[in-house]
Amino acid sequence: MVNTTSDRAGLTMLLRDAALPMALYYVLRSFEVGALWALLVSAVPPVLRTGYVLVRHRRIDPISAFVLAVLLVNATVAVLSGDARLLLVRSASITLPLGAVMLASLVVGRRPLLFRAACTFQPARAESLDRLWGVSRAFRERWRSATLWWGAGCLLLGCVVVVLAFTLPVDVVPFLDTALTVGSVLLGVKLTRQRLGINRTVDA
Repeated sequence: MVNTTSDRAGLTMLLRDAALPMALYYVLRSFEVGALWALLVSAVPPVLRTGYVLVRHRRIDPISAFVLAVLLVNATVAVLSGDARLLLVRSASITLPLGAVMLASLVVGRRPLLFRAACTFQPARAESLDRLWGVSRAFRERWRSATLWWGAGCLLLGCVVVVLAFTLPVDVVPFLDTALTVGSVLLGVKLTRQRLGINRTVDA
């Protein structure tokens, strides 16, 4: 059975963190706000949301803290340089390190990053997932291969965004970046669910 609640939560997150900043950027540009400042303001919703999550849970979530730090550093560098294109690569500043960490977790970690993330975001299933990890080699291999796909995909997406940011007109990039990111995430989630059987009973 399709996990409708999870689907809605994921779609809401994509709309909030990707589509909303893009829409805000183009609204500001329609009022002739400069590209640099429009990009800065469009980054405010994700920053506020990440900060809210950190404050609400009163603990430092490594992923949220990393995203917040990247956004703030990226914005600071762009303002000091006055180059709007440096803000266009902010999504790549997240996906490139994330992809590298995912791939590294296959080599140096006890469990791949994607598996640990699933246990963190699905605490009700964490115990059963951990049990299956310990007894099923096929189960472990499926998660390792999914982590490999996601890691490679993040690296590829980040590289494409960097190329777009420095070769295309500034006003074109936010739309393409958002479309590529949303499309890649939706495709990745669909393929991962099919491979891991997330929408059906987890077995070995």
